[in-house]
Amino acid sequence: MQKTNDTKPVVAEGEPAKLWNRSYIMILVMSTFTSSASQMVTPLISKYALSLDAPLALAATISSLMSTVALFLRPVSGMCSDRYNRKKIILIANIITSLCLACYAFVPNVAALTATRFIHGIVFSFSGVASMAFNTSFMPHNRIGEGLGWMALSNIISSAIGPNLGMWIVDNSGFNVCFIIAAAFCITSTLLLVLVPYTYVKPIERKKINISSLISVRILPYACIMGLFSSGNALTNTYLSIIGDERNIANIGLFFTAYSFAMVAVRPLSGKLLDRKGLKIIMFPSLVVAAIGMVVLGSAQSLWLVIVAGVLKALGQGNGSPSVQAACIKLLGRERAGVVSSTCYIGQDLGHSVAPLLGSFAVESLGYGAMFYIYAGILLVGGGLIYYLKDKYDQKKYGISL
Repeated sequence: MQKTNDTKPVVAEGEPAKLWNRSYIMILVMSTFTSSASQMVTPLISKYALSLDAPLALAATISSLMSTVALFLRPVSGMCSDRYNRKKIILIANIITSLCLACYAFVPNVAALTATRFIHGIVFSFSGVASMAFNTSFMPHNRIGEGLGWMALSNIISSAIGPNLGMWIVDNSGFNVCFIIAAAFCITSTLLLVLVPYTYVKPIERKKINISSLISVRILPYACIMGLFSSGNALTNTYLSIIGDERNIANIGLFFTAYSFAMVAVRPLSGKLLDRKGLKIIMFPSLVVAAIGMVVLGSAQSLWLVIVAGVLKALGQGNGSPSVQAACIKLLGRERAGVVSSTCYIGQDLGHSVAPLLGSFAVESLGYGAMFYIYAGILLVGGGLIYYLKDKYDQKKYGISL
């Protein structure tokens, strides 16, 4: 293991001696600003589209468009992250993201909103994959689970701050101000990234482009599980604000706050548990609890039930999804972190893209409650079956179990 200290750059190919190095801490802060910018905007896009006279199905489609575009570009972004300077990729992507967030404030119609969301999706595909691969460069291999667990806290904090801040700004100052502030958050993150010491080590040999350089077939089943988990995020981000209006539940954004506080309490512990005991001890409980949380949210007619649902979602999906990704990186190694991240994000993007649209059909036919009940059943049965069969296959063929 290559030893480093807080005053020297961590070489991308190397491994830091300790988790809490200076670069890792700077990445934590940077990620908090980036995630907060995204969380401020994402839950509002469908509502913003409705304000521009888009029908519900189209509003849901626009909301998920960013993930749909990213879905098709993830393999390319993963390959680029493993072959080129990850820091430069993130810098360019963050600059364009800041421009997209600012442009949301000035779109005159649904067509312009759709175009901006499309461009946002392109850079989102590169920034997400490159950031995950970049971040693992500052973690010891035997503490990747814990390291990504703490990284998840940036998403947790942003989940507590972003949606509520975004909704508050919209209520008091309008959508335009919200989008400009989100762009400022992203610019701040970009400036912090410039200060992170990083030495790019060019790969000795770049292999020819083939399927393995674009996607990891071996972890595709785990990507499917992440897709099921992310579908829950997509449904809550798209419909929670609308449900609050329909059911007269004030301050429904506290769902995200409850989710965040619960995650702060359990996520670092689950990361350590993953490093010591493996994925199996986390996966099945996560699926069960996440499904129960969606059932509670589907039936909630009061704020306290919404808060309970947020806590259950954190204990379930909030632990399960990051643990799957960390386990896959530990399995295939840091040098393939880009492809691992892109493969996992393909599942997440698919969930974000498909779930809101399918959810809109379920809502129109059966209502919001039934939509969440159906999703809970698919998550529990589908996720459990995929993991069980994949684990049995790996034990038989490779003699290992995540």
